Amino acid sequence: MKITFKNIAVVTSLCSALVLAPASFAGHNGDNYQGDNGYHQMSEKKLAKLTRKLGLSESQQADIKALNSEEKAQMQVLKPAMAAFREQIKALMSAESFDEEAFVQLQASNQDVFSAMALTKAKSKFAMKSVLTEEQLAKFRSMKHKRSRR
Repeated sequence: MKITFKNIAVVTSLCSALVLAPASFAGHNGDNYQGDNGYHQMSEKKLAKLTRKLGLSESQQADIKALNSEEKAQMQVLKPAMAAFREQIKALMSAESFDEEAFVQLQASNQDVFSAMALTKAKSKFAMKSVLTEEQLAKFRSMKHKRSRR
């Protein structure tokens, strides 16, 4: 009984984390989403704030806008796959009993989408950092550190 309860607790925790993570992306259209770690789609407001705080030049602003539009285009390609994944998760969660095997298979079959999203975000973050000067990058890291302490 103890092992069964432990397994149920682990599966429930995993399901909650996996179901809620993609669901957090469901309410936005991708244009102005700002994640906690600051490298998701950048709004005009956030770009203006970065420009003011970091002293970005016109060319840096243009480069960052281009990077954001490129990231947005790449994420738009993955959007239908994520929507289908969320629908399949909803179907699994609305069933009478939880089918662990079906969930594991669904998760495994979508690993390529999850990996592509993570790669796109990482490339975008790295490219944005390469646009900044050393001083700007140090200031950006300091801003990020202050924000993460809250």
